Amino acid sequence: MSRSEQQRRIRTPLLGKLRIPNPPQPRVSARGTSAPKQVRLERWRIHGLLLFGMFLLGMVLVRVVELQVVRHAELSQKAEHLIELQLPIAPTRGAITDRMGNVLAMDVDRKSLWVVPGEVQAERVPALALSLSALVQRSPQELEAALTARDRYWVRVARWLEPEVANQIAALAEPGLRLEYDPHRVYPQGSFAAQLIGTVNHNGDGISGIEGFFNSALKGVPGVREGEFDSLQRPIAIAPMREVPPRDGVQLQTTIDPRIQYLVEHELHSAVERHRADGGSIIVLDVQTGAVRGMASWPPFDPNNYTAYPPEVYGRNPAISDLYEPGSTFKMFTVAAGLQSRAFSADTLVHDTGVIARHGFTLKNWNAAGNGMLDSAGIMYYSSNVGALLLNELTGPEAFYQSIADFGFGRPTGIELAGEEQGIVNAWGGPNYNDLTFLTNAYGQGISVTPLQLVVAAAAIANDGILMRPYIIEQRCEGAVCVATEPVEAGRPIEPGVAWTIRRMMVHSANHYAPVVWGPRTGSYADQWLVPGYQIGAKTGTSSIPLPGGGYDPQYTIGSVLGFGPAEEAQFAVLVKIDRPKDDIWGVATAIPVFYRIMDELMRYERIAPDPNLFSPGQAQSQARP
Repeated sequence: MSRSEQQRRIRTPLLGKLRIPNPPQPRVSARGTSAPKQVRLERWRIHGLLLFGMFLLGMVLVRVVELQVVRHAELSQKAEHLIELQLPIAPTRGAITDRMGNVLAMDVDRKSLWVVPGEVQAERVPALALSLSALVQRSPQELEAALTARDRYWVRVARWLEPEVANQIAALAEPGLRLEYDPHRVYPQGSFAAQLIGTVNHNGDGISGIEGFFNSALKGVPGVREGEFDSLQRPIAIAPMREVPPRDGVQLQTTIDPRIQYLVEHELHSAVERHRADGGSIIVLDVQTGAVRGMASWPPFDPNNYTAYPPEVYGRNPAISDLYEPGSTFKMFTVAAGLQSRAFSADTLVHDTGVIARHGFTLKNWNAAGNGMLDSAGIMYYSSNVGALLLNELTGPEAFYQSIADFGFGRPTGIELAGEEQGIVNAWGGPNYNDLTFLTNAYGQGISVTPLQLVVAAAAIANDGILMRPYIIEQRCEGAVCVATEPVEAGRPIEPGVAWTIRRMMVHSANHYAPVVWGPRTGSYADQWLVPGYQIGAKTGTSSIPLPGGGYDPQYTIGSVLGFGPAEEAQFAVLVKIDRPKDDIWGVATAIPVFYRIMDELMRYERIAPDPNLFSPGQAQSQARP
């Protein structure tokens, strides 16, 4: 064994028996750093913290129960209201056409410009306002005010933009600009038949004419889109959508014949300008059905820009809304009342002295000249006021006013147009009746009618005594289902025999007016055919114009012609009314040429063959229109 091994054996047992004492702990001197003390919380503090924590947890749980259980329905409903909306879907307003299908009124899709001020970048406002100003025709100052109106979510700055303008605005791609579809009512024919069609205001409501009368039917029924939408009213893709489609407005086809309508508008315009008149109306009525084929009044207006005109122009149709005293055109109804009541016959004679005194007043003919003994035809021919009032005295007020009511005076005709007046008839037994008015009513003074009432009543004489209710709608269509208007008989004020007798008187009367048209052309001022080749019945009228303070206008009158053609199996009844012509105090020379040209065109348009026996000397060679 080596020395080193001996040494290991000696040391190993000694190390196993040695005990190593614990190292000495450092003492803490008075000036040295002490060891950290162990901090102990009192038990009551721990319990207090636990109780406070449990209290807070309880409060949270109570609030959760309140929100999730107690107020669940209420809060769910509020949350749904924030994102679940019902957005209306606007229907398309129904189109209006003439009887040939030409569109007179229709809705077109246009875009309107809105801004969301909260999304517009403030530094972009001046430049954006300047850019938009040139596109929407508004001042930059107005647009800046709209773009910075932070108190409003939506601000509309322009309506019904032209497509190219809308495309230019969309190309700007500016935050805060919204282009929304906004249906716009347009009238492709402009002022054509404007008083008949009427117009729609900026809220989409009809305010006159057919647009006003059929407003609800034309507007249709809005649809609705239900679902969840974000703050910009964009649908949330994952949410289910429910949609009820709108029901578009009805399509209306009118009775207006475009050629006849153009004819009456052109003739009225020419007459008003030629005679410097204040206005007028022309109506063409289908005798057998009551359908209005043409109706024009002056002044016209463009419904595409109706606000550029006074309300009395775009809001009223003078042919149905303006009352006037019909003058001598009313004498045909005076004769009809007496013949129908058997108060006198066609051969009964009265003495026309030209001037007569009644009830303390002096009543006279237009020229104060007498015509001697006259029958009913003579009274019509000479347009005798004295003769007419003498006939009325034979008839009596009770029978006269009953007949007037049977012809439809004093009540609306019922045509489908907004704003129709009923006229003023101070009938026997009423509070405003007096004996003097009864006599002046015989020649169309002291009684007020609308132009439509007058032409409808004349059509009854042309239609063998059958009064037809006038109408303007040929048919109405909802989708593919169309319903045509059926003509409606409104009464039979006179017998066929009485109607025939009056028609013969009116043909005789019309031939008496023919020299106004034909005298300068043929050199003859004798009676002749008013419309060569046809028997046309007509009666002229000079209407005095009442003044607000009483009495009548001493300077101006209303000239009119009321008639029909052909006299037998008549197709059309026509009224021409010219208001206050400045070059014709009686108005008759103003209205007769217009009546002639319209009736001549109507006979040709209907291809009614002329009778070669109904030409006066010189007329066959003088067919060029004056």
